[in-house]
Amino acid sequence: MFKIGFKKHYKVLNFTTEIGKHTVGGVGTYMDQLYKYHSEDTGFVHIYDGNDTKTISTDDYPATKDILAVTSSEIDQVMYLSYDIAVIHFYALSCLVSEDYIRGRKLVYVVHLVPTPEPYYINEPFGIHDDIKFSFQSVCNRADIIVCVSNAEKEKLSTIYPYLSHKIIVIYNGIDYEEEITRVESEINKSRKIFGFIGRLDYRKGLLECIKNIKNLDCELRIACGNEDPQYLNILTNYIEGASLKDRVVFYGWCSGERKKSFLKSLDALIIPSLYEPFGYVVLEAMKEKIPVIVSSNGGMAEIVGDYKYCFNPYLANDLKRCIAEFQNDSIEVIEEQRGRLFERSKLFTSQKMVENYNNVFINI
Repeated sequence: MFKIGFKKHYKVLNFTTEIGKHTVGGVGTYMDQLYKYHSEDTGFVHIYDGNDTKTISTDDYPATKDILAVTSSEIDQVMYLSYDIAVIHFYALSCLVSEDYIRGRKLVYVVHLVPTPEPYYINEPFGIHDDIKFSFQSVCNRADIIVCVSNAEKEKLSTIYPYLSHKIIVIYNGIDYEEEITRVESEINKSRKIFGFIGRLDYRKGLLECIKNIKNLDCELRIACGNEDPQYLNILTNYIEGASLKDRVVFYGWCSGERKKSFLKSLDALIIPSLYEPFGYVVLEAMKEKIPVIVSSNGGMAEIVGDYKYCFNPYLANDLKRCIAEFQNDSIEVIEEQRGRLFERSKLFTSQKMVENYNNVFINI
């Protein structure tokens, strides 16, 4: 355990497994955005796996204050922290909701993802994963307020647990646009053949379906992902080889920071083919870099893009293929008009608005 400018008392403490360089996907982006605009009475407790062979140092964190790093084996030390409101960001931290830790304090649970398979079945939404069900349910039950990151996720959670509906609110995620958002002026290519995918290697992200849909199109797919699921990667590579797509489907590895920016800027459009997405930070990241998107309409991404042409149903056969072909064949003027709509929507999803909404919750809880 070590402290980075950590104070004796905070009004709000965020308990997380991701912050700074310890991030995977959207939740990591969210935590860093939340940290960037946090107030002086807000702290962050990063609980990490102490068995990890990687050396963890202060350089791994976003700045020099309000952070406490605790190994999972030291988690009992959290009992002695002084704060008024706990905010939990991951159901695996369910041990922290016991009264040994909470001691009557208010609890806010931010549901970044209801941890179900996709698709899920209402009679058994967590499948065979009773441990996940128990952990998730225990945090939801103890929470005074549950924050969902989209109306789609609120509806999903309310469908599974109707008795929780009265304490669920929606706060959209946000991203820092660094400078005042200005209308897009970058060039749209007349020939649009370079598409990209970026995200975790998880079947719910729809990558296999994406590869199948580009098979008979004149385009290249660039994939930026890790190797979180070697079995799924094997399925992908076998299909790519069998479909003779090795020259048109290229893996770039995991991309973050400046490498992610360069990757996005190399594309004519970013495809987000998720079978379901609770929010979809990657859409905001593409919008930030002025890259058109082709997005699944199942989940929170539809709420981000609003009335936008290049959306598809991931469960409708060949609908992604139709959407990509439409994007390729539309005039530059049509694509500019659609990208202008994204420009207007981007103003709704800033980090400052996100943090302001959370602060209002903490004032009124």
